[in-house]
Amino acid sequence: MAGEALGLFVFAWIAAIVTSFFRPGPMASSPTYGAWQFIGSTFVTGLECFVFGYVLSRFFKQFKTGCAFVIILFFAYLVWAGRHPV
Repeated sequence: MAGEALGLFVFAWIAAIVTSFFRPGPMASSPTYGAWQFIGSTFVTGLECFVFGYVLSRFFKQFKTGCAFVIILFFAYLVWAGRHPV
């Protein structure tokens, strides 16, 4: 179960990185934005997506890898949609 959770976290972090590349946030456009800040922000976003996906899949008693993947992708989409310029 720990291996599955680690795999889901890595998937969530990759989804956060891809989301960050497709829709860079306002922080990414500043001149002082460096590699460590990018890694830190995507790590936190990936961790949030993983935690919410894991908790929701456990709450609905459907802790299957596919269910957690779908929930993580949904939260990654919400992060991407929240970065649209108004």
